[in-house]
Amino acid sequence: MTSPVRAHDLILCLTPFGEPDAALAAAASAAGALGILDLGTGDRRSRDQLSRLRGAAPGPFGIRVTGRCALTPADLGGAVDTVVLTPDARWTTAELPPDQRVLAEVTDLGQARAAIRAGARGLIARGSESGGRVGELSTFVLLQQLLPEADPAGIPVWACGGIGPRTAAAAVAGGAAGVVLDSQLALLPESELPEGVRAVLRSLDGSETVVLGGHRVLRRRGPGAARPPADDPEAVAALLGAREPRGRLLPVG
Repeated sequence: MTSPVRAHDLILCLTPFGEPDAALAAAASAAGALGILDLGTGDRRSRDQLSRLRGAAPGPFGIRVTGRCALTPADLGGAVDTVVLTPDARWTTAELPPDQRVLAEVTDLGQARAAIRAGARGLIARGSESGGRVGELSTFVLLQQLLPEADPAGIPVWACGGIGPRTAAAAVAGGAAGVVLDSQLALLPESELPEGVRAVLRSLDGSETVVLGGHRVLRRRGPGAARPPADDPEAVAALLGAREPRGRLLPVG
């Protein structure tokens, strides 16, 4: 059996598109979920948003660290309850204090095994329906591969990708500790995404994404559309973001 999780761990709310958004993360925590601030590139704006979240969050909150983040664990300070690490993150579990829970995002069984060996206290099964870095397996197939590995170690697993009201219930019924929401939060009133990005999202019907360099992103055409080499994951990752829609790749699932 997996270890018990707290009530607010049933839904993890991650600020979408690799953008730090303190208002959205704080609102998620206030609503009874666990708000998680994506630290993005770790620039000044990321630091400012983390500082805002420390003052605004009514309870525990987390952060997400990817390979793009220039911050180090020493920059983190206190108050952070949960740290989500992506497979390409430069941070390691060993660098973080024991009172900060580490959840590892994984896209395959090999990554999950490595994360458990490294001391992760939970796994996030990021399925191919997700935005951003993905693998070949759908969320539910990946979840069913991870649970037999994680359960004996007492490691909870969250489902991420293609999550709606019905699929969330199905994931939990199938053994997940909870679910992760990210792009689903983008149009909430608390979201601070630019209006241009919000307008694009309102027009989508779910068929406009494509996988480039192992990343699911919004397919854009016309002048100003980013055109990285489709087989270069690093080039694609460098263009992810939502602050400047033109010339960027929106990691939406």
